[in-house]
Amino acid sequence: MNNKEGNPEESFYLCESIWLDRDKKMLIDIEFPSPKLLNIDNIDDCIVIIEREIREWLLNPMILLINNDLENKLNYRPFKNSIFALYGIFSYIEKMQRFREGKPYSSGDTNSTKILTQGFKRLFPDNKQNNYGNQKIEQILKNTRHSLMHFGNIGDKVLINNDYENSVPVVYYGSNKNLDKLEINPLKMIETIINDFNSYLKELREENNSETRENFMKVFEFYYADEISILQSKDNKA
Repeated sequence: MNNKEGNPEESFYLCESIWLDRDKKMLIDIEFPSPKLLNIDNIDDCIVIIEREIREWLLNPMILLINNDLENKLNYRPFKNSIFALYGIFSYIEKMQRFREGKPYSSGDTNSTKILTQGFKRLFPDNKQNNYGNQKIEQILKNTRHSLMHFGNIGDKVLINNDYENSVPVVYYGSNKNLDKLEINPLKMIETIINDFNSYLKELREENNSETRENFMKVFEFYYADEISILQSKDNKA
């Protein structure tokens, strides 16, 4: 096997500390004192993979960004990283809602906004602990996630502060159709999604939650289709 860097046939890390050996058709968790083999056909090992991926490559980097903001109280950069952290927050919302609903993303999928809306509604109630209606969520997404993706910044009516005293991560001011002001506390949002992720993992590991587990595997098998094919291949070159 040619180990030259950039070779598409080389072995690689599937996620943090989990090595996919193409030649031996093995998935190895190197985080243990002695490497542990994982089975990509086993749901418990699949959960380990997703836990490692999301915690290490999505949640922990956002925590680092937010902590840096909290440590830097200078007037001109109290939330410079928090704006970028919102990319990860909205990525988490859609990703985990797809796992929960069993609806993987594929090219041409037009349901992203609908799935984001359902995920946002589930995670972030208003300051009276009621679910935001779809029209308000549409305004929230327009001025945050969509504005970030298309213009590289949040909307003019969005205020970000990790020190807001209220305990609600997102506070909407205005009517359903007209947004007056949106107060966002990224720190509270991240705390919310961390708690959500921990709850989801606990739910996944309970065997009686058959629908949750089936939906999870639908998305996992689609998402990791190439890696599953490699590991299941009978063409062993070792």
